[in-house]
Amino acid sequence: MAVKFLLYATVLFAGMMVFLLLKEPYTLHAKATGAKAPADIELFHARNFQIKPEGVTSIVNTQRVERYKTFDKLYNIDASHKTNQGLTGVLTSNEATLRDGVIVFMKDSHYERSDGVRLDGEEIVYDTKNEILSSQKPFVFTQSQSRSHGLSFVYQMKEGTISANTIHSFIETGKK
Repeated sequence: MAVKFLLYATVLFAGMMVFLLLKEPYTLHAKATGAKAPADIELFHARNFQIKPEGVTSIVNTQRVERYKTFDKLYNIDASHKTNQGLTGVLTSNEATLRDGVIVFMKDSHYERSDGVRLDGEEIVYDTKNEILSSQKPFVFTQSQSRSHGLSFVYQMKEGTISANTIHSFIETGKK
């Protein structure tokens, strides 16, 4: 009886091994079904410093970072920097992507400088190497009592100059 049981178990085991050898291996089809690929690394409450010979020039704080192979996705961003004139600027956004030194701020993006310059837009692109803010989407630029609405802009952060296209401006001057 024990020999018969051992023989049946051996035949069953051999049959399962042949089945497993012939069966196609399991594969994941996450991309085919449209599911989001998992991040390689996920960070919480991250802080990034940009340090130059003159000291710390910018600090980027985020609540969450998802790092993928070719880009990073940032959530709830608060980025501050110093200009050549000693002014401090703060850029905030709910969501952004970082790829090759270019941060694209999406969903409720705002930039405000310590002298009262303010820039609000749907999508603001920050080139960290050239220190340029730009956008190809509608924006509002405010300075003192003046306000400008436009469709696209390029803002040189270090020099404090802005070039804009298709703008409507409301300029108030002080009374003399």
